[in-house]
Amino acid sequence: MGEETRVQEQTNPEQGENVTGQEEQQETVTVESLSADNAKLKAELAKQKLALDKALHNNGELTKQLRAKMTAQEQEDEAKRQEAEAFKNHMADLENFKKKTEAKERYVTIGMSVDLAKEAAEAEVAGDMDALTDVYKRHYDASLKASKDEWFKSRPEPAAGRQEDAAKEDPFLAGFSKA
Repeated sequence: MGEETRVQEQTNPEQGENVTGQEEQQETVTVESLSADNAKLKAELAKQKLALDKALHNNGELTKQLRAKMTAQEQEDEAKRQEAEAFKNHMADLENFKKKTEAKERYVTIGMSVDLAKEAAEAEVAGDMDALTDVYKRHYDASLKASKDEWFKSRPEPAAGRQEDAAKEDPFLAGFSKA
């Protein structure tokens, strides 16, 4: 693995200090060592890519050979199976889209924004209840903020000072000053 170094320590009884007999050697990282490591990784990656390309090529060759050996009936059955599988996947996508659309409309009708409704619908269809709860919390916070803002707007301005009233005399106090 790595180089082992030994450090010998002796205690000087007169001074109470540790004296190191041999200093630790530290492995330093240099540009050359990093370049060598990088070259090794690139070579390994190229090797793996070559192996993958070879395996994919062999797979394609085997598929061609299999199809050549198949009878016309087997080829027709395989084509029908692939078509049925594609149709099944397409129908699943359409059903998923329908569920998302219906859920989105449901969330919009309760007052959610379109973006939040879309996010909630995707979470519902995916079955991610944590994400759905997070969306509901954000909707609740936004609606609470909107209602607070509306309440603050509907409140009358408070009488902040008595500058107008200072010019007028208070009739109660004026009654005392006449007497």
